[in-house]
Amino acid sequence: MKEDALVLVTEDDGSLPVGTATRLGLYYHDTQFLSGFALRINGTAPILLSSNTEQNYVGAFQLTNAATTLPAGTMLPAQSVSIRRTRFLADGWRERIGILNCNAKPVTLHVELEVDATFLDMFAVRAAAVTGNDPAYWDRYRTHPRVGSEVQCESIDGGLRLSRLGRDGVRRTTDVTTHPAADANLGRTLVYERSLAPQALFTVELSVVPREDGAGQEPSPAGFDEALDALNARYRRFLRSCTRYTTSSESLDDTLIARSALDLRALVDFEDTGPFLTAGIPWYAVPFGRDGLIAAYQTLGWNPDLARGTLRLLARYQGKATDAYTDEEPGKIFHELRRGELARLGEIPHRPYYGTVDATPLFALVFAESVKWTADRALWRELLPAAERALTWCDTLGDLDGDGYVEYGSRGTELRNQGWKDSAASLCGTDGRWTSLPAALVEVQAYVYAAKQGLADLYAADGDLARADVLRGQARELREQFERDFWMEGESCYAQALDGSKQQVPAVTSNAGHALWAGIASPERGRRVAARLLSPDMFTGWGIRTLSSEYPTYNPMSYHNGSVWPHDNSLIAQGFARYGLRDEAAAIVEGLFEAGKRYPDARVPELFCGFARDLRFSSRPADYLVSCIPQAWSAGMSFLCLRALLGMEPDLERRRLVVDPVLPSWLSRIGVEDLEVHDANLSFSVRRGAKGILVTGGGDRIEHRVRAAAS
Repeated sequence: MKEDALVLVTEDDGSLPVGTATRLGLYYHDTQFLSGFALRINGTAPILLSSNTEQNYVGAFQLTNAATTLPAGTMLPAQSVSIRRTRFLADGWRERIGILNCNAKPVTLHVELEVDATFLDMFAVRAAAVTGNDPAYWDRYRTHPRVGSEVQCESIDGGLRLSRLGRDGVRRTTDVTTHPAADANLGRTLVYERSLAPQALFTVELSVVPREDGAGQEPSPAGFDEALDALNARYRRFLRSCTRYTTSSESLDDTLIARSALDLRALVDFEDTGPFLTAGIPWYAVPFGRDGLIAAYQTLGWNPDLARGTLRLLARYQGKATDAYTDEEPGKIFHELRRGELARLGEIPHRPYYGTVDATPLFALVFAESVKWTADRALWRELLPAAERALTWCDTLGDLDGDGYVEYGSRGTELRNQGWKDSAASLCGTDGRWTSLPAALVEVQAYVYAAKQGLADLYAADGDLARADVLRGQARELREQFERDFWMEGESCYAQALDGSKQQVPAVTSNAGHALWAGIASPERGRRVAARLLSPDMFTGWGIRTLSSEYPTYNPMSYHNGSVWPHDNSLIAQGFARYGLRDEAAAIVEGLFEAGKRYPDARVPELFCGFARDLRFSSRPADYLVSCIPQAWSAGMSFLCLRALLGMEPDLERRRLVVDPVLPSWLSRIGVEDLEVHDANLSFSVRRGAKGILVTGGGDRIEHRVRAAAS
């Protein structure tokens, strides 16, 4: 569960183990503010019957009792007491526990609520919980952060307070209060003694509020129901502000599209710069540069305020100095921002950490696309200097050897590989050895090209033709150089990268599809790349693999060497649509949607294994074991795929939305309601009829035309 900066991860029955170090807990600003929460009835934990946390911010758990001996010596039969826990996240963790006596006789119950807090930094928790990664990577974060002080527990009005003074000088507190107040506080355990008549109900309302030096989330109404109503209203207001998509497939509408909307809302943090999509739960519910920018692009046709908030937050933290530890450089966009004790102390570089090569050109790219989509001149004026600083970094510090390509080397402290495939083994030669650095990734050059072309278009629209011509000239030169150096004629694909010796890394990867999304590929080569990516060694039936099954380092169960990433595929589908390859785009969309509908609650994971789809047994994709669920750019996949099917592109100069839809055989209609584009909200419908595709609604702001291939 998540709401704004609060994240709660529990056992299936809603509990948190007491006395055991786990990744579970209530987190705020990368700190485990509650690590234990045990409910016991007469000394025994209840038994789970069912649970539901589909709405992300509210949950319900139906439990019952185990057979126990009461204090008077009589037996309490199993399943004779109903225990219902309902909870939500607002200013903290709010919970109502209802205990109903379903016996024909009165029973006396001894109810205990035991809590605990470690106040561990997220990185310390993760170091202990994550297995299978490079031990040297995690050893740096195993220092126990309780050097500042031990956790203290004291009684307060209505409950108790857990607190710890951190080594960073911040006092972190967790207030646990109940109504009615407990009969007794025994250390960290709240105790109630109740005698319940037949069908009598005992209810406790609990509040767990985390604070740093007395400050926390904005307070919500004191009453449980009033606070929940206020939270529901916030959700409704947000979702009403978003575009609503409906299709001829009721199952698609009620599963994948609805779930994607709910997951995206759950992953939003509300900064003073605007709403920002955090990356994913459980480890990455924090701002990320690359993830946030790609998710912002994916959702331009759903809620462009996410792009505005993302760009403004990233511009606030844009690099100003040179710092080898954090990889900060002037103009650079950060990779990851943490706000816990270890980041504040500088024991990890995430304050923020700038070790990514693609976030900076993506910032300029998404900025240009956002202005084209919204016609927001205030945003253009406000963030143009930041976009220019990003391009300056690409041309200077991002290209230290001056060969015209943005590269990354071994100058950082955290990640060896600094593209979106940032695992250590994601860039290898045919002998399986790690590629020499510095490396120029295929997709990064494409992003730089798109950023310069996009800004050039906006400068031209703003009347600055001189700057537009300079940027277009630079983009044209980059494209010519890119086609010469990256193309692999024998593979009909672009190489994954150029290594430290300027030699091609000859892997066929999904990265090449980003060249179509960004528009750098020539039309003829774009068509060949699409055919190559849809060949059996790349296309699983669920989506395109990250790496060809014919490459020596292929592993369908790996993180980046053969798995399928939904966000990656959505960008490729949009790229195919851009090049007029609409049937090819629809093939990817169909695979992704079919995969998504097969996951529990239709929640698309961060990635899944790259095994081929088995149509005989109607199986679903195999899970990647530590995939984040939900993940912002996986949830955003649905809306970018719908955009690809609709062929939606903004025409800023004429204030029109161009649509060039293709409806596959399994989909006969897509309805769009309240799409915010330029200075209007448009509603229209696309339907397949006897005479072809019909577009109705939207007035003269909709232009239905067939786009030419990119040139």
